[in-house]
Amino acid sequence: MNIAQSLLGPLYDLYVSALGQTVGMIVGYVTLVGIFALVWWLLANRNEVISGLDLRVATIGNIIFLILLGGILYVVMSSTFGFPFIGAISMTISSVLLVYWCMTNFEGEPI
Repeated sequence: MNIAQSLLGPLYDLYVSALGQTVGMIVGYVTLVGIFALVWWLLANRNEVISGLDLRVATIGNIIFLILLGGILYVVMSSTFGFPFIGAISMTISSVLLVYWCMTNFEGEPI
């Protein structure tokens, strides 16, 4: 049983098809070790990560709002307006970036 193949799925198949069975398996296991090391490091340094990323309720709420806005805009651009994939993605990204810029720059100063 190959644990890397079970956990990585199509990424493991890509490694094997591009690099061969032996090297693909080694790269798959190295990828798993890297993912587990990253998760371990994030858990060990969670306070530094939280303060460095400024993870507050307001920041997380803004991120969720922007992701939802992006999803809704993509659906509207692609299905309602009939834009091709690249057009819908580029319009969605530019619109979400504009809204993000407005949220960060037009925010009032606390009194």
